[in-house]
Amino acid sequence: MSSETVKFNNRPNECVTTTDGREIWVSRSVTTAVCILLECEGRPYILVNQRGTGVPDFSGYWNLPCGYLDYDETTAEAAMREVWEECGVNAQELLTGATCEFFSYPWDVSSTPTGTRQNVTIHHGLYAKVEELPALSNAHNEPNETADIRWLPLSEVDTLAFAFNHRARIDRFLAHVEKVAGVHYL
Repeated sequence: MSSETVKFNNRPNECVTTTDGREIWVSRSVTTAVCILLECEGRPYILVNQRGTGVPDFSGYWNLPCGYLDYDETTAEAAMREVWEECGVNAQELLTGATCEFFSYPWDVSSTPTGTRQNVTIHHGLYAKVEELPALSNAHNEPNETADIRWLPLSEVDTLAFAFNHRARIDRFLAHVEKVAGVHYL
């Protein structure tokens, strides 16, 4: 057996002591990002929202519904909560008619740290055909978290500036849906 030291590319987590004496470990965060693709009257739409003035970064940019995992929830539950909070859409209702769904299991996991982003992101979503697009609302989000919400026609996806590389995520999701369901939108 070699006596060499094995090298890893990591930075140790930090322990912070709160004012009441509890120790909390600061480590990478888990986030969820959600692709909801609906086809209505033969046209595909993707659910997106514009970041408001109450967010710490990328205000004015567009993104897929996304956010941090809370204590005591699964990543699928967090995904559904974020869609509800940021867009007012009940993803649970959409699951019943979905052609393919990725809440039972994620369609992708991103764990490569980039720049200041240290998140591990679990990607959930679904594809369904609907008679009408669900109503949208920002009534459930944090103050000024969401400036605008849209069912964006896929033909217009390149007209918006996206945060967090979500524009590329949309293409990856469309490719995944094509592979799983045979639906071609790219």
